[in-house]
Amino acid sequence: MRPFVWILTASTIPALAVAGPGEDFDRGYRLADAKGCLECHALGYSYIGPSFSAIAQRYRRNPEYRERLPYVIRGGSAGHWGERFVMWPQASLSDAEVRQLVDWVLSQ
Repeated sequence: MRPFVWILTASTIPALAVAGPGEDFDRGYRLADAKGCLECHALGYSYIGPSFSAIAQRYRRNPEYRERLPYVIRGGSAGHWGERFVMWPQASLSDAEVRQLVDWVLSQ
């Protein structure tokens, strides 16, 4: 019996380059950690700010928020989650980083 040999062709390389769900989660988590998001937010519980899962639950079903959340992240916010939660502006994030973070959070 001949061993199976995977042959890479132009048609298979793009499929292999696409990240799977676990890789997307890991990539988003690493970015959130590198950019300091985890200093105030956690995945499943409120810490200093609301949890990522609570943010996703509140906003993911409304497509308007997918476009609005980058402005909230960049400009900061207060009062969306009660008086206790104030998010400082994150103006140093690039457009691509903000988009990746929004997509990652809303995928929770």
